[in-house]
Amino acid sequence: MLPIHVAKFGGTSMASAESIQACVNVVERQNNPTLVVVSACAGVTNRLVAISQSHTQTERQRLFDEIVEIHCQAASALPKDNIVHYNLEQLHQRLQSLAQNAPNASESYQRQVRDEILSFGERCSSRLFAAYWSQVAKTPAEVVDARSLLVTNNHFGHAVPNIDKTRKRCTGLSEQLIDSANVVTQGFIGASEDGVTTTLGRGGSDYSAAILAAALSADQLNIWTDVSGIYTIDPRICSDARPLEQISFAEAAELATFGAKVLHPKSLKPAIESGTKVFVGHSRYPEKGGTLILPEPDERPSIRALARRQNQTLLTVNSVEMLHATGFLARLFDVLARYDISVDLVTTSEVSIALTLDEEGSQANGLSVLPEAMLEELREFATVTIEQGLSLIAVIGNDIGHFGDISPWVLEAASPVPIRLICQGASRHNLCFLVTDEQAENIIKKLHAKL
Repeated sequence: MLPIHVAKFGGTSMASAESIQACVNVVERQNNPTLVVVSACAGVTNRLVAISQSHTQTERQRLFDEIVEIHCQAASALPKDNIVHYNLEQLHQRLQSLAQNAPNASESYQRQVRDEILSFGERCSSRLFAAYWSQVAKTPAEVVDARSLLVTNNHFGHAVPNIDKTRKRCTGLSEQLIDSANVVTQGFIGASEDGVTTTLGRGGSDYSAAILAAALSADQLNIWTDVSGIYTIDPRICSDARPLEQISFAEAAELATFGAKVLHPKSLKPAIESGTKVFVGHSRYPEKGGTLILPEPDERPSIRALARRQNQTLLTVNSVEMLHATGFLARLFDVLARYDISVDLVTTSEVSIALTLDEEGSQANGLSVLPEAMLEELREFATVTIEQGLSLIAVIGNDIGHFGDISPWVLEAASPVPIRLICQGASRHNLCFLVTDEQAENIIKKLHAKL
């Protein structure tokens, strides 16, 4: 019996009828029993977020109509009598009703309503994939609701999966796959133990796929996207970017964390813990190969790749109370934790702490990364300074900090641009620094030219 694989397809792979058919062809060429996990069609989640935030019926209706049009175009190559048209109509009606009533929800209920609204992107795209797959496969494809599989807590907008409970829920699914069933499910969404819909955060479909791969004890997770693997840098920044044939889990985790959009930052943790190999390839051109992520690749260069993450916020907290005092850091991070603020990088001096935050946040529902109530609490015991419009540049490799020529090389490429923050030493796999968005691209090109 061949081991189970999980195949995840992103939003661009689900963008049109032609794209979805190409994805089906990729799966059909696989010999292993494969669970398919899909994102929402490109552009749908952004519109669902906008619907959840809109205060006017006219705006919500316009966005809803655009979503319906995206799905209708994606279904256009299917026969008129295909059941998917009815399924989509039913889902759209539920979405419209929910969107109309969302503004009336109580403040405590708003996050839950937003997650329910956002779930419709994947609930629709999974129906589309199954319909196209059923057309070409000998066995009809079945849609299994991810909310019946992936168990999370109730932290709406950035729910945390429970792998043990999810594994128990996946027992029947594993048997289906081994029995050659064609199964499609949704990324990004799950449900609390009492069945309330949750989302894992923007880009969480990779994370969903990795959780399900671990729960199924899958041999490999194949992430199919719009690029042929992981590159030395985003090819949109440097035209001479080179694809990487292999990369370690540690390096890939750093790249994902610091801006390589091919992978979701959380997606590798379940794979690392379960020993699942991860492959990244192009859904339209699978013949071009891709990148295989392994515990130990064949080579371990000192510098493997570069990454950039835009829209960073630098939060500086200054207080003379820090001087020779204890407990200040604990007090600061207690405030941040109570507002679910995820901190990336931290540097300290005698009286100041500087830390970086992602302006887009980790939440799926578009809430501010810096709530005003949190800032007011910080101002009670410190002076707070906020800088925005910054980019984080990361140099990713192996044993960084153990080679004396790397830091001067980075500083030379950045000169004469002011570096707002620099971090090295916490990880053997990265050196990262913060500069303005306007200067970042030129610095990256100078660094990449020396790789």
